[in-house]
Amino acid sequence: MKAFRYERAKTVDAAVAAVAQGGAVLKANGLDLLDRLKERIDQPDRVVTLIDVPGLDKLEAIEGGGVRIGAMVTLAGLVSTPALALPRALVEAASQAASPQLRNRATVGGNLCQHTRCGYYRVKTFDCLKRGVGGCPVLVPGGVQETSGIFGNESCACANPSSLAPVFGALGAKVVVRGKGGERRLTVVELYRPPVAGNASDTTLEPSDVVTSIELPSQEAQHTAFYEVRQRASYDWALVSCAVAFSGGEVAVKNAGIWLGAVAPSPMRAAGAEQALVDKPFTEASAAAAAEAAVIGATPLAGNAYKVELVKVAVKRALMAAWEKR
Repeated sequence: MKAFRYERAKTVDAAVAAVAQGGAVLKANGLDLLDRLKERIDQPDRVVTLIDVPGLDKLEAIEGGGVRIGAMVTLAGLVSTPALALPRALVEAASQAASPQLRNRATVGGNLCQHTRCGYYRVKTFDCLKRGVGGCPVLVPGGVQETSGIFGNESCACANPSSLAPVFGALGAKVVVRGKGGERRLTVVELYRPPVAGNASDTTLEPSDVVTSIELPSQEAQHTAFYEVRQRASYDWALVSCAVAFSGGEVAVKNAGIWLGAVAPSPMRAAGAEQALVDKPFTEASAAAAAEAAVIGATPLAGNAYKVELVKVAVKRALMAAWEKR
């Protein structure tokens, strides 16, 4: 990798100022960044680490019955925090990601901000729209399409790899970001954007922005679950994932959130599936109807049409698990 200067910021504001100077990248615990540095996808002059910034690794209750999750909380930390009752879907997603060793290091903020795992992006000898070199090789005849997206894949067919983003979307979380303009709170929809030529990140964050925490509203009386399909049980990314959260159901489902992962360049809200579920009693038939609605508008490629059925399976099973575990 290219030689760089390693800087240890002591405060969030210091990290913002350091990266704002240009030629620098932020590092949480660096799992994704290290891969990119080794492949020379990223070649910064400076790497600014957040590891010494106090308070970013805290999990705490907030007013109104919600929870604030520091961006430097590890995935393992989400699983092993008995003092706070975290939503089932979040614990399930964190406990299934990667491998036990990686969960001990991977952070919540890093999981949200990681770059695509598309092999064409990760190997610099290939063209890649996101790296600003040609178009998307996945869309060319003969391109490897098995793990790519089935929604929003017109210009770039990458699939967002975050396990936690669909969960935060379904739970109505806010992502707290500090930048040169101060602090702001973003919904998951606001955090991500469609692929842009020459822009490797799929987030709306500026280079000097720092994700400091994620705020969850109260989940009282919510049924939640996470379901993921992947090729291997450990150390693999999802082919399809689904996070669900809803209340009610005996008389009528209320406030449903159904989000998909690994099927589009950004985590995707399945609004049609939510509409199919809301204002009806929860039954297996209504869960199946939501699953069918979730794939309306899909544009699968020749090599990944199988994902359409996987989405249906993931949505129905996530909904049934949320209902049965209430």
